[in-house]
Amino acid sequence: MAYVPSEVGRLRPSRSSLREPSVPVILDRGDEARVATVAFGRPPQVGDRFHLEGAIWEIIRVKDSQRGYVARPVRAGVCVH
Repeated sequence: MAYVPSEVGRLRPSRSSLREPSVPVILDRGDEARVATVAFGRPPQVGDRFHLEGAIWEIIRVKDSQRGYVARPVRAGVCVH
């Protein structure tokens, strides 16, 4: 799981997590979208999940030459590893 830096999640990250690189991720709810900075410890891959604002998000598209990382919330009842 990734963490959300303090300026987004309002939680103070641990000192070790501050060293992890953060990447902007487009949070796409379908009817609205916004961007948050998330630290994964490595470049995100399709299927990676993280907690943000009480929801679990999953990376559905990785960064390419035209778009950034995109995540959608995991639907209730979907298995979370």
